[in-house]
Amino acid sequence: MAVWDKNTLWGFLLLLTGAVGQTVIYPLTSTCAVRGSTATLPCTFTPLKTFSDGGREVPPELIRVVWYQSQQHQLCQLNKPFVYDSDSKNHKQRFEYLGDKKTNCTLQIRDVQQRDHATFCFRMEVDHTKVHFNISRGVTVRVVDSTKMRIISSSDDKKLSRGETVTLLCASVCTFHQLEVTWFKDGHALSETGPSLELDFLTAEDSGNYTCALKANMETLSEPYSLQVTGETGAVGQTVNYPFTSTCAVTGSTATLPCTFTPPKSVDQRGREVPLKIVRVLWYQSHCYQLYQLTKPSVYDSDSTNNKPRYQYLGDMKTNCTLQIRDVQQRDNASFSFRMGVNHRGGHFTNGTGVTVRVTDGIQMRIISSSDDNKFRKKENVTLLCASVCTFHHLEVTWFKDGCILSETGSSLQLSSLTVEDSGNYTCALKTNMKTLSEPHSLQVEAGVKLDKVDNLTVARLLLFSAHTVLILFLASVILKGRVVCRSGEGQQQTAERLVAVQPPDVPEEPRTNEEERGQAV
Repeated sequence: MAVWDKNTLWGFLLLLTGAVGQTVIYPLTSTCAVRGSTATLPCTFTPLKTFSDGGREVPPELIRVVWYQSQQHQLCQLNKPFVYDSDSKNHKQRFEYLGDKKTNCTLQIRDVQQRDHATFCFRMEVDHTKVHFNISRGVTVRVVDSTKMRIISSSDDKKLSRGETVTLLCASVCTFHQLEVTWFKDGHALSETGPSLELDFLTAEDSGNYTCALKANMETLSEPYSLQVTGETGAVGQTVNYPFTSTCAVTGSTATLPCTFTPPKSVDQRGREVPLKIVRVLWYQSHCYQLYQLTKPSVYDSDSTNNKPRYQYLGDMKTNCTLQIRDVQQRDNASFSFRMGVNHRGGHFTNGTGVTVRVTDGIQMRIISSSDDNKFRKKENVTLLCASVCTFHHLEVTWFKDGCILSETGSSLQLSSLTVEDSGNYTCALKTNMKTLSEPHSLQVEAGVKLDKVDNLTVARLLLFSAHTVLILFLASVILKGRVVCRSGEGQQQTAERLVAVQPPDVPEEPRTNEEERGQAV
């Protein structure tokens, strides 16, 4: 957008007599542009709602919008050909209509030339010739040539500390915005082509003389802007930790870059400690491996609503800065660096290194089994993992059994309570890269259950049954023993009674001797 002329910094409004409510507004009626730059002519309009036709109110329909050039200063005289015509397909490429047929009628002029030094007018046409609207005044563009650009800094101080941020703006007295420029540092061209040059996390290497010029007009080269970066650091305590600095990923897979950080607590501002707060987090990509180079656009920016969907930030603004890259492509073969932004320019921080992602293509996947044995019995369980030498996690794969696709898409295939029907050859490949198809993994399921793999519930039941059996046998033996003792006593008494009751048989007496008889007499 071109800068407003200070003498005409007011809106210009015209009403069409007889067509109530129809208006065109130019926020500026005069502007200047450097040859080779881009000028934008803001414009809004209110279309006619109704018009009177024989005493009847008729709603018109807007069918055509045009912009044309008039050589009369601020006065519009309809000239052809139009610089823009909505009914034409042969528009001049330098003129782009940024508006619509509702309320916006903005026109943009690219690569401004001397012949654009004129007045530009807007016209709207409806489906009735009585109410076509041609405004009598337009926007005057003054084209200047070879005006030197100048550099405006976001900081009043040309001496900055290491870790600070500064933005340099390439502008002219006439045009400030939408410039395609060439930036130079110490006479060497830089890659940035926009009007603003953002220098984040300054180091001593950023010191030097910066200049800029319109890309289409090197006669506009600015005066040098000197920038000096000292070695003094600002914020204290911030760190970024990558658990690993290098990883590899197969094309089409998902790569996760773990990352943790310690946010800065404060910054020393002229002897006073200023507390800091994290307000922004970013991830950048650099093709200088493990050497941080700030590039734009970032792959993730917490301040942006247009982040690329393949890059997902899994972290927060406290300690976690993990990044996930989905559907890895060859262009992800680079280093990725994390950056934290705080509410003070002296506390922004980017680690000097990053995580290098090495992308490989067509590496064959392999199947890892949770069991060393490929032969199983019914009811057993086994888990198959689809992995590669490079990537093991976060894979979206396709599983096959005997060449037929299975429904499972995760990296692990769990086969529970096996049956004979589970026998077969299993293969897997990345869903987006069938070149990675693995070698077959043979699995054989036999009938029967192995005794050495009886589950815990069965063992518990067996132990409980055994304990019950032992207890029952023990109680039975105690009861039986008591009964035997009682019966033994009764038997002894009965035996005695039988001994008394039963008489011994008669035995004939032997003849007594003389001594026995004499003894008996005495």
